[in-house]
Amino acid sequence: MPANGAAPRWRQSLLGKTVLFLLGAVMLAYGIGASIGFIVVERISRDQWWNQATIDTQISTTAIRGIYTFVTVQNDPSGRVTRIVSDTPLGDEDSILQTGFSPVDVLALASAQTLNNVWLLHYQPDKTPGYTLVSADAGSSEFDRKQVSSKLQNLREPYTGFARINGHEYFVNAIPIATRLGKQTGALISSIGTREQLYRTRNTLIHNALLVLLIVLLAATLAIIWLLRRLFGPVPTLIRSLIGMAQGDIQTVTPHQGRPDEIGQLADAIETLRKAAVEREQLLSIRETAVRLEHMAHHDALTGLPNRAFLNRVLTRMIAALPSGDRFNLMLFDLDRFKPVNDSHGHAAGDALLVAVGDRLNLLLGSEDLAVRLGGDEFVVVQTVMRDAKQEASKLAERILEALQRPFLINGVALTIGTSIGVALAPDDGDTAHDLLKHADAALYAAKNAGRGRYLFHEPRAPGEGWIGTSTH
Repeated sequence: MPANGAAPRWRQSLLGKTVLFLLGAVMLAYGIGASIGFIVVERISRDQWWNQATIDTQISTTAIRGIYTFVTVQNDPSGRVTRIVSDTPLGDEDSILQTGFSPVDVLALASAQTLNNVWLLHYQPDKTPGYTLVSADAGSSEFDRKQVSSKLQNLREPYTGFARINGHEYFVNAIPIATRLGKQTGALISSIGTREQLYRTRNTLIHNALLVLLIVLLAATLAIIWLLRRLFGPVPTLIRSLIGMAQGDIQTVTPHQGRPDEIGQLADAIETLRKAAVEREQLLSIRETAVRLEHMAHHDALTGLPNRAFLNRVLTRMIAALPSGDRFNLMLFDLDRFKPVNDSHGHAAGDALLVAVGDRLNLLLGSEDLAVRLGGDEFVVVQTVMRDAKQEASKLAERILEALQRPFLINGVALTIGTSIGVALAPDDGDTAHDLLKHADAALYAAKNAGRGRYLFHEPRAPGEGWIGTSTH
């Protein structure tokens, strides 16, 4: 099978196989027909030869009886002459004196009527060579056994077929000549031509018949090829259309639509499939665009982290789950010494630094945690609580402080920053997004005032007291 959608070889295609099958069937029928025709022609030729030879014999015996009045004949029930009966040898001196005709003259008369050669064969068993053959064209000659076919020697019954006479094969009808007592004295032989002449005529007939059959075969072949190309020619094109669709080409319109046959129905079905694929592709494109726009609307374009809008959605969902016992921590922090980086190394370095900070944050968070960039150098981490909110917040805050205090290599320059973190616990420090962000911001402010590079939990002010911050760092 051809690979990669390549077109199959002609002999392996549906059109090629069908053409070869039909041509094979036509050739088989042609061969059978030619063989039958050859047999029929051969049989018809034999029958024609047999009838012609019999008729010539009838004509010859009539001519002989017209001259040799002492001759009688025997006939079979169909009227065919089967034997010449004469006590006087035909063509001897007595018959010449009696009739005034030599045997050659008599045979010439018969030959003129049949238009073929006629022989009179005399048996001379007491002499050598043993046969005298008289013909209209060659006169009288003596022959030995080798020059006369054995089928004509001592003939007792009529014989029709090929026989050798003086070195040539003739198609003959020979009838015996005998006395009234039954003694065989010779034979009258009528020929319709030599083997070469007869077969030349027959072969011409066969040649003409074969030529006609060949022309018919050629015409049938051309008609079959034209018809099959008409019927199956569109199939490879439709297959290429399907292969193109499988490889992603859904813009090319399917050819051969609207034909009033199965090919047209197949083309219409493929076109329907193509249109469905186009619609599906459009829907996927719309969906991908919607997903991309959704992502752009809820994620920071620089760092790829979720943005404030996404944070609001997450907080709304997580706050709604608080009554069921879920807990989470909210950490708000910004970067210490970030502005000098922008001022000294440019905004491109500052942007690269923010991206690196986002990457480090993602490495620190659990699967249920979330890092958000609010804007500028300000970030939020939402931590899902498993058991102990304060303990889990402390561990994560420690890890964030440690990670962000390590130098960042930006454009070949090692940059060192830090951060301060304010932590609010939900629902202890609020059950709304506004309260949690406000309290985390207050804790962040307190951490900065306390000397930066630390984290503080939000603690409410006691009546008559100032702010009290807690730091584990």
